[in-house]
Amino acid sequence: MFNGSARFTVACKRCALRLAVDRIRDAEAAAMADHLRTRHPWLCLPDSAALGEVFEHFRVMPMDPDDAPREAA
Repeated sequence: MFNGSARFTVACKRCALRLAVDRIRDAEAAAMADHLRTRHPWLCLPDSAALGEVFEHFRVMPMDPDDAPREAA
């Protein structure tokens, strides 16, 4: 998920998945939890996982402006 207003990069600590987001809403948090359940099932993330349980498997970093996708002219 890359968009022109992205301010943060969210990266899975266990694989190469990266998301560029302006903020983490319910939809992004759900996608992160689904990623963990699908790609890393040995983590045994419960269906009702707290946000902290999901976030401990991701790095959230400020977006480097040079890495942001260029907008069409």
